[in-house]
Amino acid sequence: MVYEEEYFGTPAQVGLMRRSADLWRLLSSDPRFASYGRLVALSTPVADTAELLISLARLQGAGVCYYLPKTECDALFSQVQALGFGTDRHEHFRGGKRAYAASRAVLAKHEMPADLSLCRLDRASDTKVVADVAALCQDCGLMPVPGSVMRGVARRGLTLAALDPTGAPVATASAFGLHHPDALHAGDVFWGMLATRPDRRGQKIALLLGAMALCHMWEVEGARGFITGVRADNASSKRLCNRLGVEETAWVYAQCLDRALLGTGRVTK
Repeated sequence: MVYEEEYFGTPAQVGLMRRSADLWRLLSSDPRFASYGRLVALSTPVADTAELLISLARLQGAGVCYYLPKTECDALFSQVQALGFGTDRHEHFRGGKRAYAASRAVLAKHEMPADLSLCRLDRASDTKVVADVAALCQDCGLMPVPGSVMRGVARRGLTLAALDPTGAPVATASAFGLHHPDALHAGDVFWGMLATRPDRRGQKIALLLGAMALCHMWEVEGARGFITGVRADNASSKRLCNRLGVEETAWVYAQCLDRALLGTGRVTK
């Protein structure tokens, strides 16, 4: 199995991930940069944030900066827009010890529906199962990550899925390492990609999978922070995050976009 060739999504998304994979081979040893498989990003703001975001956008189609203070977002966007680049943002949510406690409480209180089985993607997972989980993410408006990341091969972390009796995924959640060990936020991991098939919503399946993924990263991988980006108008995602102690911060995920190269208006939902 050649994991690096296992990509999913639209042609534009696959192109973005392929370009970012090549760039990550060059930048993975630099603590300024981070990646969990979608694209190479700035791990945290730096002195030349705007210039680096523009360079990342020119090379990949998009550049992202995590942990950018909301108070600095408008000025940054004005800089890159003046040079003809598009912009986008997600509100930066984060949880720590309280999120771990909340996740443990959810798992103690609720159980997975009896007709579902739990699956953790790994090296041995059938390609169709991985592809089906990626397709579920797409159906819910989320950009998937490469199969090597979903399987926990290219990054420390995991993708969980709940399968119905036919073996089809009805919900999924993921968590992956993204920062260099010397980065300022090295203890934080990406957490999210929570998706549920429409006919199984309202059964707390994604909530449970999200709690399981968070607890695994805390207990097994030593994570002490969990970050995710949420659209300002996505009330349902905000509620789910808050239920697990992952809450809005004073930061944003700031994005610089080369839409001609990106091939779409934004990276993901």
